[in-house]
Amino acid sequence: MQLKSFRNDKNACQLKLLIFLIKWGFPLLLVTDLSSELLDSAIVLNISRALRLVMLVLIVKENVLHYNIIKKFKFFRYFLVFGIVLFLYLFTDRDFFEGFWIYSKMLFWILGINVLFVYGFKNVFTLSDFIEVVKKVVVVAFVFTIMFYISGYIKTDYNVASYLVLFMYPLILLSTEGYSKNKFFVAISALAILITLKRGAMIAFALGNFVYYLGNLKNDFSFKKLTTGILIFLTLGFTGLYVFESQKDTIEDRFSEEQFDPDNEKAGSGRVGMYTRLYESWYNSDNHFFGFGNQEDSHRNVGRRTHAHSDIFGFLYNHGILGIILILILYIKVIKFYFSYRKYDKKNSAIILSLFAILVLVNFYSGMFRTTDAIYFFALLPYLQLRRDALKQSTYINQPT
Repeated sequence: MQLKSFRNDKNACQLKLLIFLIKWGFPLLLVTDLSSELLDSAIVLNISRALRLVMLVLIVKENVLHYNIIKKFKFFRYFLVFGIVLFLYLFTDRDFFEGFWIYSKMLFWILGINVLFVYGFKNVFTLSDFIEVVKKVVVVAFVFTIMFYISGYIKTDYNVASYLVLFMYPLILLSTEGYSKNKFFVAISALAILITLKRGAMIAFALGNFVYYLGNLKNDFSFKKLTTGILIFLTLGFTGLYVFESQKDTIEDRFSEEQFDPDNEKAGSGRVGMYTRLYESWYNSDNHFFGFGNQEDSHRNVGRRTHAHSDIFGFLYNHGILGIILILILYIKVIKFYFSYRKYDKKNSAIILSLFAILVLVNFYSGMFRTTDAIYFFALLPYLQLRRDALKQSTYINQPT
């Protein structure tokens, strides 16, 4: 009896610790990540890595302890297979330990969203709690973006936290309830992306907003929503023009006509040429189904390690048709989830379409799976399932007998 009580106390302490780390550790991670770049400090970077490692250990333990609840998460089996397949590919990596380090980043968000499902299921850390965390991180990202811009460091590392903000944005959008709330966080999210002039993040951000706005307007039309949305888009548009005007020298190269020409190998900062060569190398090989092996896309050029900058082309080259099948199954599951969710919450269902639009774009011309930041993006899935299940149960209870 005492042993059982001890285990319960230990598990409760672990739960409280991980919730504390999610609430305050996530913002701290971004502080340490960006501070290490700004200060060029390996010590600060190692603090960030150590914190992630501690969180990953706790996440793994929570997955083991709460497996019976995690099984209820509709995306659990898919991400389990996804994780197992990528783990098996580690044995094809030229450097197993380097490959495992990158794999641990994916494990962080794959298992992390399971924990969010468990905590949401137990009602100890809900969607609103996680949105509050996201708001803190967005503020940190915005402040550091301004610091990078003022210091001039943004010219060296113009990415800053643009994709991180983009990954968090579906949760911010959901919290606006059709742009009626949290407009401040929409504004600073937009600025944190626009200031960096990161083309891919800007395109995905714009499309994600457009899809959400149209879907939300269609599902719950009102003239107030129509005018509010138009005003928001006009404000973002004029803000974007101002940012562009203030960085003319950078824009001339990054937004020139040649950078968007699909027939130009140097377009998209060399992405067109890179993607073409990756596809042709895969197509002309005997590795169609299983690909060349883990991280082989970064070993193509002797003396220079450059990843594909695309989940689609990276998975095709490294994992072959099997890798593309994994991504396509994810797309199918998200679309099926949209139709399932729409039955019970039509008003907010457009957020899943917005998430899908961002997912497809980022998968194609950037990459999402190899970073721990993906936990913010995919966190929407467990929380929306819990909301759908609660609405479904409520509908069932309220049915006339």
